[in-house]
Amino acid sequence: MLRYLRIRDFALIRNLGIDFGEGLTVLTGETGSGKSIIVDAFGLLIGGRSSQEMVRANCDVAILEGVFSVENPRIREQLGAAGMDVGEDSLVIRREITAGGRSRVFINNNLATLALLKAIGGTLSDIHGQQDHQALLDLSSHLEWLDRFGGNEAAVGGLRADYSRLKDTARKLDALAMDEQERCRLLDILRFQVEEIRRAGLRPGEKELLDNERSLLSNREKVFAWAHEAYGLLYEGEKSILGQTGRLARVLEQLSGFDPGLAVHLDALREGLYRMEDLSFVLRDYAGGMDFSPERLDQVERRLAELERLTAKYGKSTEEVLAFADEAGCRLEELTMSDESSAKLAAELEAGLKQYLDRAERLSSKRRKDAARLEREIGREFQALAMEKTELSVRFHPKDRPGGAQAQGRIPGYCGPEGVDQVELLLAPNVGEEMRPLARIASGGELSRIMLAIKTLCGGDEAGKTLVFDEIDAGIGGRVAEVVGKKLRQAAAGSQVLCVTHLPQIAAFAREHFRVTKETVDGRTETFAGRLDEAARVEELARMMGGEVITETTRRHAREMFLHAAGRGNRKESRA
Repeated sequence: MLRYLRIRDFALIRNLGIDFGEGLTVLTGETGSGKSIIVDAFGLLIGGRSSQEMVRANCDVAILEGVFSVENPRIREQLGAAGMDVGEDSLVIRREITAGGRSRVFINNNLATLALLKAIGGTLSDIHGQQDHQALLDLSSHLEWLDRFGGNEAAVGGLRADYSRLKDTARKLDALAMDEQERCRLLDILRFQVEEIRRAGLRPGEKELLDNERSLLSNREKVFAWAHEAYGLLYEGEKSILGQTGRLARVLEQLSGFDPGLAVHLDALREGLYRMEDLSFVLRDYAGGMDFSPERLDQVERRLAELERLTAKYGKSTEEVLAFADEAGCRLEELTMSDESSAKLAAELEAGLKQYLDRAERLSSKRRKDAARLEREIGREFQALAMEKTELSVRFHPKDRPGGAQAQGRIPGYCGPEGVDQVELLLAPNVGEEMRPLARIASGGELSRIMLAIKTLCGGDEAGKTLVFDEIDAGIGGRVAEVVGKKLRQAAAGSQVLCVTHLPQIAAFAREHFRVTKETVDGRTETFAGRLDEAARVEELARMMGGEVITETTRRHAREMFLHAAGRGNRKESRA
């Protein structure tokens, strides 16, 4: 969910920051004021294509920054795969576009690729009304929408688990069924590697300890001399530090007899004296207990050489070498399985595939019933959205059945994590016309309203996803606009929807309302956006209703519209 958006030196925007919250937020303003510029900036922030024309004139770089709250675990998975951490449930995305046309992406202050930004952006948001980030144009999302409509999430989750187990069993069988000669060769290699590593008896952190010991042994004369010298300075001789400090303590004791205020310093001096005595004994024992035998140094050198040889072959550190041994041991265990285990796995795969197909066929049958019901119910939604002649069809594409393509090896190619179905939503804008793919039929405004209808029927989107509607009011007005406003607010319940609109009937239903304006500052045009309070919202609705001249009658109607949308108008006002 988008919490904060900042735009600098982008198109007509010099410096703009907007705080966003949950629910429905609308952006309104005169035509050409820059509303779509804000949407374009957000689109770039979630992976849209950039160009140098987007940079504000006479500026070197445009900077777009967004702070998102992370509610979808898929984002953590995407960032984890890229070696990044989300942090405290927040995500900061920064994109820089230079006047030379170059673009840089930063995710939580880490330099990232545009491909990663697009992947995360698709999880964070959908923009409807443009051809980019259009969820309905992604065929893989059509089956997901149908399952949401039919409440099939639990059944799909069970299928995914079954399919994952099938893949794991098939992989184990493939390992057993490989060419016997290759299998024996690999067995010999794995046995040698595991035995070599385990025979070495590696211990985590051993190399660092040995490096320290080698440094100590290699400089044994210096170490002994320094330890002996330090002991002498502290303890031996009339002018030793301990002797001088003891004499100082006795003098200070005499002084404190005359001036009790010096007693506190005497205590501190005695504490230091005790600590130096302890240090002198440590140095004495250290120098006396040193074992600088050349044999030990030779042992350390040989052990380090062995560790370096193993890390050169199996990993960059002792820990990586041990992990390699564990992995090789598991692989070795798989390859040494008997024919009995192979038969057991084959039986397990057959039983698992039967269970999977039984579940998949039951789900497929239910999906077809759900599709027929969706086609009927979405027709009523289209009628309310002034798309009475539009028809939507859910088409199930044929798939290979047993004996066809075996795309997954031992698993039939028509099987997948979500089952055996592939669906596509088709559209006919007028009665009697041929059903065609959405990408070839629907305009930006139609796609937005289709998406809104599906959102209304299918419930909430993915956790925390931001939906942006830019052209949803194209070609509508009056009663239909009010219906669209209600459905937008319904879609935004417990979520976040951003909408650019020119219609007061839609704007009245917003939880937050920003007015976008264009002004001249120091001889240059700039775009601004400000949050409106209730009085300012009524005035903006009146402007949208009445144009340049706003009368008191227009203001009264605007207030009635606002109160009605907020559920605060009385029946008399509603009838008015």
